[in-house]
Amino acid sequence: MLLVAKLDSQSQARIEGFIKCPNHTVFQKITFLIDTGCSQTCLLPDDVVRLGIDYEHLPMITKTIVTANGPVSLRLLSNVEVDLPVLGGLLDRKKVLVKIPISQLALLPPGKNYTPLPPHMVFSLLGMDILQFFPRWVFKKEELVMDFGANELESLIQSLKI
Repeated sequence: MLLVAKLDSQSQARIEGFIKCPNHTVFQKITFLIDTGCSQTCLLPDDVVRLGIDYEHLPMITKTIVTANGPVSLRLLSNVEVDLPVLGGLLDRKKVLVKIPISQLALLPPGKNYTPLPPHMVFSLLGMDILQFFPRWVFKKEELVMDFGANELESLIQSLKI
């Protein structure tokens, strides 16, 4: 199975996926930036607001996380499912969704002076907790192709206890 991310004008790889949060009955579309420097997938403020997540009552991560913009306090949302579109099949390459449950998803809530970004600039981070299942990467002219190998599929099945 292949995960194909489009490269933007700054050669940053982005992928459109879906997310289902607790207390929501449907999946909502979300744009992820492929971020190998991020150990955990993380929702950024614009998506936290857009998804209507009541973050104020969520537990905080006890250690300070240092980012390129300085230290931040993250919150944790339990029992989230991320669906990513992959190309499956040897010959026909049909698009299917791979479901990845996340027991604790990190959220960066909006700060005091939060100002929403324009919609085309909104993304969250797809971190190594998910990217680890795609060990072989190839950059092409306008995309990043990540291969979901057989060993990684078995590892995912074991980690999810399917």
